[in-house]
Amino acid sequence: MAKFTTGFLLGAAVGTAYALLTAKKTGPQRVATASQYVDSLTEATNGVQHAVTRFGNAMKDLRHELDNTLKPAVDDIQASVDDFNFQTQPRVDAINEHLDAISKAADSLDATIDEH
Repeated sequence: MAKFTTGFLLGAAVGTAYALLTAKKTGPQRVATASQYVDSLTEATNGVQHAVTRFGNAMKDLRHELDNTLKPAVDDIQASVDDFNFQTQPRVDAINEHLDAISKAADSLDATIDEH
């Protein structure tokens, strides 16, 4: 990003210098135009620097929120899911045993019905 910004600013400065030198203006007009350009370029550069600083601060704030809010919440949810699984596993096993018994009884009943 630094190379792009440096190249962009250098290209803008060279392009402006060329335009100022080849334009049909008097010396004072060129000086005034160059001064206005440098002022606007300085203002734009400062604006970009402030935007980058604000972006960096926003990223730090987001990281802080993620570390202090989201991560603990996810850890709590995971702990709750693990606890739920631990507490319900015996019940699920019992239900599966009952389903197996019902299935065996139904198969046995079908076999008995088929024999008669």
